[in-house]
Amino acid sequence: MASVVAFGAHPLWAEDLKIGLAGTVTSIDPHFYNASPNNSIAMQIFDRLTERTASGQLVPGLAEKWTSVSDTQWRFTLRAGVKWHDGKPLTSDDVVFTLGRAGTVPNSPGGFGGFLRNVAKVEADGELSVLVTTKGPAPTLPGELANVAIVSRHAGASAETGDYNSGKAAIGTGAFRFGSFRQGDEVVLEKNPDWWGPKVEWDKAVYRMIGSASARTTAVLAGDVGVIDAPAATDISRFKSDSKLNFVSAPGLRVIYLAPTVSGDAWSAFVKSAKGEPLSKNPLADVRVRNALSMSINREAIVDKIMSGTATATGQWLPQGAFSFTPDIKVPVADAAKAKALLADAGYPEGFRLTVHVPNDRYPNAPAAVQAIAQMWTRIGVATNVEALPWTTFSSRKDEFAVKLLGLGNATYDASSMLVNVLGTKDAKRGLGAANDSGYSNGRLDDLVGKAMAIYDDAAREKALVEAVKVALDDGAIIPLYMQSNAWVTKKTVSYEPRIDERTLAKDVRLTK
Repeated sequence: MASVVAFGAHPLWAEDLKIGLAGTVTSIDPHFYNASPNNSIAMQIFDRLTERTASGQLVPGLAEKWTSVSDTQWRFTLRAGVKWHDGKPLTSDDVVFTLGRAGTVPNSPGGFGGFLRNVAKVEADGELSVLVTTKGPAPTLPGELANVAIVSRHAGASAETGDYNSGKAAIGTGAFRFGSFRQGDEVVLEKNPDWWGPKVEWDKAVYRMIGSASARTTAVLAGDVGVIDAPAATDISRFKSDSKLNFVSAPGLRVIYLAPTVSGDAWSAFVKSAKGEPLSKNPLADVRVRNALSMSINREAIVDKIMSGTATATGQWLPQGAFSFTPDIKVPVADAAKAKALLADAGYPEGFRLTVHVPNDRYPNAPAAVQAIAQMWTRIGVATNVEALPWTTFSSRKDEFAVKLLGLGNATYDASSMLVNVLGTKDAKRGLGAANDSGYSNGRLDDLVGKAMAIYDDAAREKALVEAVKVALDDGAIIPLYMQSNAWVTKKTVSYEPRIDERTLAKDVRLTK
């Protein structure tokens, strides 16, 4: 709970804030894994050159301004007087080090290389100026750098991920200093009194990882925590009517989707013939099979019955109104008969057996949604088993599965995050496929995306991205299900502005007056 000393009904000061986090933080290394729980913590300890407001507006961060020097060069001017948590000054050399490290962290299950794919060279131009030369026109670079935490060379030059997890290298410029980290359990952050940003209310922030929605409900009702994210849909009316609580929500950028594995050998352990025998080829490699699976899903029923209205059914991966949202891509209408016909046309008139994997502690109601989908697929002849795993296990093994449920937060605020990081052909040198663990590869799509992201004119770039989205969806590259809404519950004594990017940031939790 939020611990306060109060006179009457008005809190005078707060010492600590306890937050019940639905997701599991797997590392303090801000470049190890581009996952929302990790990023929520990284955004407390480290800052970025550019930042996003709760509504998604791009604003200055460590860079007080940025200018396009030419079509292939950007200049970022750093704030003066910013210090690392150990008292040393931030310099342009730290930015040079960061942009060289962020995309190359060993054993990353899904890193940040996609945001840096266009960077050719980074140079310090004085103590507080950085020149970034790109491989070609890169109009979206300032926005993409809002995803890359700046780390210090002096703390990180010889550090490994474990050194960040222990706190040894977790020296940032952010609102909080590293306190402690127990993977799968708790993160403790301590206020940085020298932070350059807005006033922070809390001396300490304690993030407790509570994967169970019912346990989060119990925790906030009992006052054990002051804030929870991802509240259970079935408890929302209860939260709204409780005079001791605040419920806030906002449309989100996160799409929940199914990713079929289309190449490699991993699929064979989880896909069998209708009689349970090994198959000589992967059915999921056939676009007709992927489309059959997609069109058999009743998305509206899942949103209504399972998500209780806390999500919006979709046939793409962006919310309406977002840059490169495609109005003429409608929510697929469930059609079991047509799905069966497609399976027969692909050579599977009797169907086949399939195991789908889903994290049981990461996305609200995800296991129940997959169970419903399994029933829908079984009706068209694809006998489906569901295996739910803890996020820490799931995320380390997700390249082993045939079909898996995932979420993407669309951190670039346009279609490119999915196109580059998830659907791009895996190629570290080109900065593509950082989160591609399904083996998908489409050379035409890669070319379309590359050309689109080099266009400075917004309208023309959006048109090009829309074309790429259509190519990917026509090829059944993923199976979009629904757009997730973002929600929080807080004690009445505190408030939180809901964020479109779903991050839960202690530095932005305020005491109510």
